[in-house]
Amino acid sequence: MKKLLFILLLLSAFTLAFTGCKKSGENPSSVSKSQITGKWFYVKIIEDGDTETFTDGEYINFNENGTAYDSMDNDNGQWSLSGNKLTIVSNNQTNVANIDKITNSELVISSTDDDKKRTLCLKK
Repeated sequence: MKKLLFILLLLSAFTLAFTGCKKSGENPSSVSKSQITGKWFYVKIIEDGDTETFTDGEYINFNENGTAYDSMDNDNGQWSLSGNKLTIVSNNQTNVANIDKITNSELVISSTDDDKKRTLCLKK
């Protein structure tokens, strides 16, 4: 009985660990500008298995005119879309990320830099 309880607890822990920034099998092929526009709050960043969570109200604001502001870095930039690719240009550096999931309240993007996979989970 203890072994069964242990297995159930272990399965529950795995379920909770992998649902916080879940992609739900969604991989939109095309995203509209209106879906991205707005203020998105940082929830967590997952980089090579390490997770950093945010509760202090840091955000990225994607403006309709293609400008963006990142409160974490106090940085302004430009953004654009092509299909499900989000391109952000800031400080003469271009970053391209895949939009893995987008709903009215959740945005999950991922990129690979220097062989490190990074997933960013945001909410409205």
